[in-house]
Amino acid sequence: MTVKVHVKDGQVHIVFKDTGPGISEPNRIFEPFYTTKNVGKGTGLGLSICYGIIKEHAGDITARNLPEGGAAIEICLPSTGALVAPVKTTPPARRDMAVEGNILLVEDEEGVLEFERDLLTGAGARVSALRSCEGLSDEMGKTTFDVLIINGRMPGGWDVPRVHGWLKENHAGMEKHLLFTFSNAVEPQALKFLQENHLPYLVKPFEVGELIEQARKLMQRTQSAAAG
Repeated sequence: MTVKVHVKDGQVHIVFKDTGPGISEPNRIFEPFYTTKNVGKGTGLGLSICYGIIKEHAGDITARNLPEGGAAIEICLPSTGALVAPVKTTPPARRDMAVEGNILLVEDEEGVLEFERDLLTGAGARVSALRSCEGLSDEMGKTTFDVLIINGRMPGGWDVPRVHGWLKENHAGMEKHLLFTFSNAVEPQALKFLQENHLPYLVKPFEVGELIEQARKLMQRTQSAAAG
């Protein structure tokens, strides 16, 4: 393994190279939940988390196979310009994908919970996380949340209708700021409920930007309602 660093056009380039067999699908390795490991040996989230963090820092990460054999991973990040005389600049424009507010994330799979929490935190949100629905009442009693993102099939019978109904009864209005996620295809009954109640949802694997974009839309809806 070799690591080389250089600066070009205001970007710091960090290139990791090896002499192994290469990458079978270099264009897919940053997709969430994509893995070449055997079942139970990996979640396919590590490189996706790296991708999300680097993107949130206005950088880029790519993978490619080398003609001479082996593979290369290249990370590009904006240079701080530490060796350049400082110049006056206008403040950077607010990121279009920024998520500013409080999010409650409920997911029973630890790897997925960490992945989603890191992405949303990196996008600017203040994230509280639960691995079961048993703590919903206490958590929502302590903090006012703008968005609730929850697995649509949580243990203990917490499915889509139950979560929606519980929120409507105990935290009226919050059911309008709810995003469901699913590990695989949505069952017909749950899909019908989602469509009838105009509830947003994502089915894994989803793109990193999709989770942030859905959270941002719900956050804007919350903020618009508060302003109105």
